[in-house]
Amino acid sequence: TMKILHLIYDHINNPWVGGGGAVRCYELNKRLVKMGHKVTVLTGYYPNAQNYREGDLEFYFVGSGKSYTLSVFSYTYEAIKFLKKYGKNFDLIVEDFAPWNPVFSFLFHNKLVLQVHQKEGVEIIKRYNLAGLPFYLIEKFYPKIFKNIIAVSEISLKKFRIKGVVIPNGIDENIIQENVLLGDYIGFIGRIDIYHKGLDIMLQAIKDIDVKLKIAGKGKDEKKLKEMIRFHNLDQKVEFLGFLYGEDKIKFIKNSLFMIMPSRYEAQGIVALESAAVGKPVIVSNIPELSYVTENGFGLSFQKESYTDLRDKIIYLLKRPELILQLGKNGINYAKKLTWDNLSYQYEKYLTDLIRDDK
Repeated sequence: TMKILHLIYDHINNPWVGGGGAVRCYELNKRLVKMGHKVTVLTGYYPNAQNYREGDLEFYFVGSGKSYTLSVFSYTYEAIKFLKKYGKNFDLIVEDFAPWNPVFSFLFHNKLVLQVHQKEGVEIIKRYNLAGLPFYLIEKFYPKIFKNIIAVSEISLKKFRIKGVVIPNGIDENIIQENVLLGDYIGFIGRIDIYHKGLDIMLQAIKDIDVKLKIAGKGKDEKKLKEMIRFHNLDQKVEFLGFLYGEDKIKFIKNSLFMIMPSRYEAQGIVALESAAVGKPVIVSNIPELSYVTENGFGLSFQKESYTDLRDKIIYLLKRPELILQLGKNGINYAKKLTWDNLSYQYEKYLTDLIRDDK
């Protein structure tokens, strides 16, 4: 039995983030507990968050819930305090890396794993100008301190210029469909972060197309997104559904024609995997991290940030229902290889080998 401390700011119910890293953390740790291990997850506080446990999987929320910014930075401070006090009680520490809240776990333990997702690079400077410089530098140098690294893709390792093992994101095998159906709208589901997820590009792209777009998700830009929909006179065409989870989320993807992921940067994109599992093609921006969608034949890509190219790809697919069905079938075949159950065995083996290794 291993006693593991997992440090990650994000949590699946966090109204500000609730992204793929949080889903991964929950799905893998839930399975580690079933294998007989004990996992404590230290995560960022948000309004009304309460500590809870599911058997030997415990969630502790630390920091301030007054605002997203305060929550992120106070999490770092509180996590370091927690590590000082309790770090040695654990056999192993897993730190999920984000440049906004490095918790310097290497100062408190010698059995450590850093999990890396996406590298934002110059996007940080583009977004925050000079204020982004410290985070740009943290992202550049911090991961290089760690010896044991898990990445969600080879591309992430290359971009960070580090060595590590790849354990990708996955899907729950229960959602894999056998039959593909044509829906009646195009969909986006994910964090409502306009810049990161390229939602501005998507709204521009659908302006002149006769199609219904449904957007699901939560995040800090919800109000701004609604204003944008009004500004572009898209109230009749675009429907914002808010946050969907579990069965509702899968039903939303399943009933679509296809999904859109217009991200400016991304890690691996669990939504693309979930779409594949239910037989739905995805139109993705042509960033390297999402190239597996076209390589495995379950979607199309468009030139990142080009709303005209995205518009062309949407029209192209809308005119070809037989292609939508074929891409959907390809997606199902791909998703069968990437279930959380299979990935959790790889994850557990990596962690147990690390504890046994006394070097």
